[in-house]
Amino acid sequence: MNPLTVLPANIRRALYALYAALGVAFGAVQVGFATADIDQPSWLLVAFAVFGYLGTALGIVATANVQEGYGDGDEPADEYDLRDAE
Repeated sequence: MNPLTVLPANIRRALYALYAALGVAFGAVQVGFATADIDQPSWLLVAFAVFGYLGTALGIVATANVQEGYGDGDEPADEYDLRDAE
């Protein structure tokens, strides 16, 4: 059993969406501090470091769950609905 494929597709999809939303939120906070010309707080620096580290793990899980045949050039991309891939 591959531990990277244990999570069902709907759980993975939710994790990817949460990760993206956190990235936007952290980025917005960082832009706010930079625009106000205020030093960034330590918690924000730590949050970005952890965020980047977790991104590696999410990328590995995403790569492990790529299915053969999707986007391999044999078929037009619009014939696939990746939301149904499991």
